[in-house]
Amino acid sequence: MEAQEGEGEPLPLEEFGIEELPALPVTPEALQPESSVDSEAAGAVTSAPGALLRGLDRVTGQSVDVTLQTGQTQPMFRLEVSLSDCRFPTNDPSSDAFAHLTIRDRGEVVFNGWMTAASPALWALDHPRYDVWVLGCSD
Repeated sequence: MEAQEGEGEPLPLEEFGIEELPALPVTPEALQPESSVDSEAAGAVTSAPGALLRGLDRVTGQSVDVTLQTGQTQPMFRLEVSLSDCRFPTNDPSSDAFAHLTIRDRGEVVFNGWMTAASPALWALDHPRYDVWVLGCSD
């Protein structure tokens, strides 16, 4: 493929009725980030002692809410759900929750990882009959 004449070259400003672009002053303030929140504080999380989960049996349409404490295992339908940790953003506790769950179906691990309340489909339980998702962290 041959390069066309003028390809890659800037267009003349005169074609757009612009004589000259004004120079913008660069001040030290302009180089600073707009937010004064440091990145560590923005990403800080706090662990909660428990989590509130919701389960759905897709066949019967029955849903159930379960509160688990860290380290606890509880039945949900025919599943066994274990909570390892529940974390939430320190600066905005109501915005999201992340729970580390292990879910077993008849003794076989069918899910082991983090689920997030804000995006339940991001890390979801892949089960033909049941859905489980995090509603939030609890005391």
